Amino acid sequence: MTSEKNILILCLLVVGLCYANSIPNDFVGDDFPIVASNPAIRTISPLQFLQSSYWTKDQAAGIYRPLSVLSLSVDYALWHRWPPGFRLVNLLIHALNGWLLFLIARSIVGPGTAPIAAALIYLVHPVHTEAVTTIVGRSELLGVCFFLCAWLFFRRGQTGWAVAFFLLSVLSKETAIVFPAVIGLDIFLSNSCNVKNVFQAWKKLSAVAVAAFAYLGLRYWVLGGLGVPTAMQYQGGTLSYVERWMTSGRVFLRYLGLVLAPVDLVGDYDFNTIPIAHPADWDAWLGLLVVVAVLAIAWWFRHRNWPVSMALLFAITALVPASNWIMPISVLMAERFLYLPMIGVALAGAIVFAAIPFRYRTLTAGGFLTIALLLCNAHNYVWRNEFTYYRNMVRMEPENVKARIGYGFALAQGGFRDEAAAQLQAGLKILPNNPSVISTLALTKMTRQSCTDAWPFLDRALEIDPNHGDTLRRIADCYLREGRIPEARAAYGRAVGHIPFPDSLFFLSWGLALEETGNKEDALSAYQHAALIDPQNNLIKNKVAALLPSSLSPSH
Repeated sequence: MTSEKNILILCLLVVGLCYANSIPNDFVGDDFPIVASNPAIRTISPLQFLQSSYWTKDQAAGIYRPLSVLSLSVDYALWHRWPPGFRLVNLLIHALNGWLLFLIARSIVGPGTAPIAAALIYLVHPVHTEAVTTIVGRSELLGVCFFLCAWLFFRRGQTGWAVAFFLLSVLSKETAIVFPAVIGLDIFLSNSCNVKNVFQAWKKLSAVAVAAFAYLGLRYWVLGGLGVPTAMQYQGGTLSYVERWMTSGRVFLRYLGLVLAPVDLVGDYDFNTIPIAHPADWDAWLGLLVVVAVLAIAWWFRHRNWPVSMALLFAITALVPASNWIMPISVLMAERFLYLPMIGVALAGAIVFAAIPFRYRTLTAGGFLTIALLLCNAHNYVWRNEFTYYRNMVRMEPENVKARIGYGFALAQGGFRDEAAAQLQAGLKILPNNPSVISTLALTKMTRQSCTDAWPFLDRALEIDPNHGDTLRRIADCYLREGRIPEARAAYGRAVGHIPFPDSLFFLSWGLALEETGNKEDALSAYQHAALIDPQNNLIKNKVAALLPSSLSPSH
């Protein structure tokens, strides 16, 4: 029953039980710009992806994941804009990751209960909901998949394959850069903590190090830097080094809570969700002390039970790139950031489980799996669509400005304008001069024919940020509704340069304004952009067909 084939089938079954009800979910959050409205993935262009950042229209984003984008382009060729297809692939990769973890755990602790337990703990832990159910979680899934393959090959002495898969891993997700540290720890701990063995493996480690430097060089060439640019860092990079470290203590406590009791998941920890900590904050110190305690426990176990030490050190090491300890990033924390560190947590938990007397294991395993499966299925409903996602976020974190904007927008799209305005007014109390809040509030004041009540908000948002993309777009929409076609045409032309991924409706509206002013050639181009994003939209297809020269029309 513990053959590799049977364990793979078990992994597929468990993932199905845990995440099958997430397959019908819609695009949510970053799924829209990266998948639903991203023309870059409409063609399979590996070389182009290697030369572009993750947010292909904004090279300053500091994110470089060409292999993840390539995988989404392959998915698009299969599924087009059908979310369940993308999500099904995510589930399959997640199941594969559980199986690979089983193989790694078996190579570390030997055959028995622990390897199977490690795979199951990892697969069903509810904290993975964001990484697995969101389509853009593909970067986490692929990064870990190739990471585990690289580690497995390295443990089997196949350094060439290990280096190749390490490169695939780091080209999927930046956090895989910790791989050299992980294998260094593996060599050190598995050889009775003999430093000489690490030095003796210098050829293997050097090959991996060269691959890491090659990746960093490629990243620098494409992005123009190694880290996240200041403008894209959390709060514009205004946090001091001390503030980043102290706040990371609070973040670690939140992560610990998510690992031990993943009952309430938020999905986004934007402004004010985690207050910035200072040296006088005891909870921040407590979080940092917990990190020190984990490191001390790992050191204590290095001779007594080295796999436990490896598991704990893996978890901490894998968390470093997203910790803001070394280099500041764009967020303080995210549930998806735990997808790689949870390998260590799952391995440690499996070793503890295997040490439980046999007569108690069935009860313990049954209780854990039942609770985990129930939580997974419940959390999947939170990610059903934008409305359920942001409603939950507002419920959990009422001071989260992004939650207020998202929920307000979802309510406005659903026709609940008064409720939307209430959410956005609450957001204004948190950040009074945020153009995103103000321009979304303007959306609730727009009617089909007029924007009289919206203009004061749009003017205010534009005064705060003259280049705010959503504000410029809504100004263009207002001009179009009010019949001021030349102004609408100009406003759309200005807005397109400040919106990273305009959706199909944007290009459709711009095309209408262009067509009304007699610029049919540019209107056709706008409609074709809209068709590239949403090729199944009949209105867009009809607009394209009507303006195409007769020799190029579909009938010919």
